[in-house]
Amino acid sequence: MSERKIFDCHHHAGEEADYADRLAEECERIGTSKIVLLGFPEPRRPGANALVLEAAERYPDLILPFAGVNMEHDTPEKIHAYKEQGFRGLKFIGPIRPYNHPAHLPLYHAAAEAGLVGLFHLGIVANSGNWRTADSNLMRPIYLDHIARQIPDWKIIGAHLGNPWYEEATMSCRWNPNLFFDLSGSTLKKKSPEFLGGLLWWSDETYYKSPDKTSAWQKIVFGSDVKAEDMRDVVNDYERLCEALDLPEERRRDIFYNTAARIFDVPEEK
Repeated sequence: MSERKIFDCHHHAGEEADYADRLAEECERIGTSKIVLLGFPEPRRPGANALVLEAAERYPDLILPFAGVNMEHDTPEKIHAYKEQGFRGLKFIGPIRPYNHPAHLPLYHAAAEAGLVGLFHLGIVANSGNWRTADSNLMRPIYLDHIARQIPDWKIIGAHLGNPWYEEATMSCRWNPNLFFDLSGSTLKKKSPEFLGGLLWWSDETYYKSPDKTSAWQKIVFGSDVKAEDMRDVVNDYERLCEALDLPEERRRDIFYNTAARIFDVPEEK
């Protein structure tokens, strides 16, 4: 097992019968003690929400299940039903209107009332299968700024640091204490540590701060978003970023575990 304790906020359920077992084995190898397993809206990938719940029932101490929300058909009552079924959060992706459209707000308010964390796909989405009709421009990170301001008690995670709209993402999380981002996807492969350090620049010592006086790196969580056998490579990418920017160990613990622990109200790593 790795010495680094990891809370993975972004992973998708595989459809293979043994995927949950393989995932649990790899999590033990690399030090992941908590992992968010994401469902999909039924029109995009039928049955994915059921797969997520089944995996969480098999590994309840490891897996936090998220339901994929059908943003055009799910209702606030359905959001509360997800909570009753055992989901810990909600995955939003592929809207036909911008994320901050007023039609979506009742879903978000219901999520906040139910205590369900929201994770939003942001930016470019894969151009394959059911995603060929998706409009990536409807999933820009600036929309999360508007949502976070209106529902300040709702914990929100934006995926992929908004790739390619990185500046929207980082400035949005600076101003909203309830908004966080992961670095999953291609960002850590194509962007340098200096690039990311330039975007995530503020701390409690800078003249321009965040409202809650937190460091920029306290707004970043770990997310893998790859198959189980490739998760170690993502851990290495995050570690290389921390090393290149010479981040203090406290901030590294925040990125890999403690910020997510605070989002989900579980004990932090000391």
